[in-house]
Amino acid sequence: MVQSPQRSCDQAGACAVIPVFNHGRTVGAVVRGALEHASTVLVCDDGSTDGSGDEAEKAGAIVLRQPTNQGKGAALRRLLEEAGRRGFRYAIALDADGQHLPEDLPKVAAATREDPGSLVIGARDLIAAGAPSSSEFGRKFSNFWVWFEAGARVDDSQSGFRAYPLPETLKLRTLNRRYDFEVEILLQAAWAGLPLRSVPIGVIYPKDRISHFRPFLDNARISLLNTLTCLRLLLPLPLAPRLRGLPHQPGLSLFRLRRWAWLGGEGPVWRTLAAIAGILPVLLMSSPWWLVLAAFACALAGLGAVPALASAWAFQSLRGRGLAPLPSAGIVVGALLALGVYEAMTRPRAPSRWTGQSRGGVLGHWFFYQVTRVFGISAAYWALYPVAFYFVLGARTARNASMQFLDRAIGPARGFRRFARTYQHILTFARTLVDRALLATRGPSVFRVEEIGLDYIRNAAAEGRGGILLTAHMGNWDVAGGLLRGGRGGDVNLAIVAFQGEQERIARYVKKAHGPGPRVIAVGGDEMLSSLEMIRALREGTLLAIQGDRSVDRHVARVPFLGREASFPVGPFMLAAVSGAPLIATFSIQLGPATYRFFAQPPLRLRFERGRDRDTQLREWVEQYVRQLESLAREFPYQWFNFYDFWDAGPTLPVKSAKPPAAS
Repeated sequence: MVQSPQRSCDQAGACAVIPVFNHGRTVGAVVRGALEHASTVLVCDDGSTDGSGDEAEKAGAIVLRQPTNQGKGAALRRLLEEAGRRGFRYAIALDADGQHLPEDLPKVAAATREDPGSLVIGARDLIAAGAPSSSEFGRKFSNFWVWFEAGARVDDSQSGFRAYPLPETLKLRTLNRRYDFEVEILLQAAWAGLPLRSVPIGVIYPKDRISHFRPFLDNARISLLNTLTCLRLLLPLPLAPRLRGLPHQPGLSLFRLRRWAWLGGEGPVWRTLAAIAGILPVLLMSSPWWLVLAAFACALAGLGAVPALASAWAFQSLRGRGLAPLPSAGIVVGALLALGVYEAMTRPRAPSRWTGQSRGGVLGHWFFYQVTRVFGISAAYWALYPVAFYFVLGARTARNASMQFLDRAIGPARGFRRFARTYQHILTFARTLVDRALLATRGPSVFRVEEIGLDYIRNAAAEGRGGILLTAHMGNWDVAGGLLRGGRGGDVNLAIVAFQGEQERIARYVKKAHGPGPRVIAVGGDEMLSSLEMIRALREGTLLAIQGDRSVDRHVARVPFLGREASFPVGPFMLAAVSGAPLIATFSIQLGPATYRFFAQPPLRLRFERGRDRDTQLREWVEQYVRQLESLAREFPYQWFNFYDFWDAGPTLPVKSAKPPAAS
């Protein structure tokens, strides 16, 4: 296998961004240094009068120009918007004055891959750089205010060397346009639930460094921002859109006290108790002071003064309309309970790194196998409806991933319609489990299959030189593999390249219950051994079925898919080019119960052209495949079965235990 064809920032889906104002002497060197680690460097010339933009352009940057100086914050905001428009996942910002070292870009980029969605801050070593003591004091003072106002601890809130997660950052509302922007965006990110992560970086303080930070005026702006923020925190008003669940932060910060007192805990238990606490004073006591006292008690207890007061007002309103006390109380408690359930269901969580594991596994296969065998096909399909509903409610990661994908493949939706689409999506996936059981119990003859291009596979098998069947988690390739081995594909020697763990367990279960299945070549462990086994299988004339939409190592290409870049493996294409085996893109689409369309594309004979960069050729082949996959995903959106954060997921981690569920 080849080494990663991308630079460190490219692997993280990141570009470098540099705001510049009259740094013509240094910006060129900064751009050239950044280009060693990022293929794209964006520079915003914020009204420079010394030719800074021209110097950046000569060095290889893409330059955005603002006719007048609008401030560092305004320049950064424009750079982030442009990076987002170009499809980048992250924008890594560094200063143009030479203070930041471009060689620290790989360190910051690596942190974004380890914790996708986090805002990464480069923490400067001011003491080693010989910075004045006032700089160290100012940093500690600023760090304190970020913690006090947002509950988040950071090591260097004044550092401009940062990696901004673009989809999340662009949803945050910022008002400030100069240096106070960098403090405001940290507060907004922390309020939204984004992790703030620090990594150590180097820094240089040359004597002739040009700084446009005006100590009196800019410090006054930052002080005003902190003052207004503290006043804002005293009011029960929204601070930022909730993008992630808020982590527990130690210490009595103003932000934590505010949430505890005004809003209280989230979830059905907390909201139900708040409703009861608001209703009882109105029901049992006539004086409004009892309600004030109850609200104060709720604030101290963490039930939240706002939910309690809202419950009291709603209860009084219903009583004023002539409704009896008991039904009025039932309606209010039911409404707060429903709010708590909604909060529990929709509370965002940090995306986890996909490991090749997914829900279901042997138990799910066994259950549907037994239902199909004992009660028949219809009973198995009817059993899917409550099972799918349960997974929509309980499998938060899968639910959120489905909603994200369908928003891109079909278009945005809200409310019940969005929930209903995801239910249909998971129900469609559940039907594939029934069809796998149906194949095991009834055999391939029970399926109705529309075959297109199957001769390409037959011919590759007849040649005896092996081949690569490149498929994806679209439709039901497991059933297609069974149909191939059941006679439709002729005498096919088939092997499946799969992740370690549950695939082996399912293979053993199927073999024990239904006879030998296809050979499984496990990946996710030793790359070299897996590669050698695949090459050996091809030389033996085996057709290898490989998933082309999940990466198992760092050898990936990030290419556009449904409007945003995602990682796709280059390994199958490298294997085809090195071995000379034909590569055939195959898909199996479910048209209805036990009804499929199985089609194969004409075989590709991939060869590396002399004189051309291999990485470029690999990327072109990947892009060609992804265009086919994207077209299918738009045509059959409910048959896309990657139920994890597909766009932000890094390479799959090796599976070390024998417990992971079946890849779905």
